[in-house]
Amino acid sequence: MYEDVIMPKISFYRFVCAVIVGCLLILPAGCSKKEEQQAEEKGVIDKMTDQAAETAVKKIRTPMDKARATQNLGDERVEEMDKALQKQ
Repeated sequence: MYEDVIMPKISFYRFVCAVIVGCLLILPAGCSKKEEQQAEEKGVIDKMTDQAAETAVKKIRTPMDKARATQNLGDERVEEMDKALQKQ
C-alpha cells in the first residue's frame, strides 16, 4: 500500500540529485571558457594601455628633450662669451 507512494518519491529524489550533480559537473567547464576570454581581453586591454602610455611618454619627453638641448646650447654660448671676456 505505501510502496506506491514511497517508490515515486525515491525516484524523484534520485532524478533531482542526478540533475544537481550534472549541473555541478557542467558548470565549471562552461566558466573556464569565460575566464580564458577575459584573460585574452585583459591582454588586449593591457597592450592598448601600454601603447597609449608609450605614446604619451614620447609626446611629453620630446619637447622636454628639445628644451634641454636648447638650454645646453645657450649655456655653451654663455660659457664661450665668459671665456672670451676673461681673455681680454
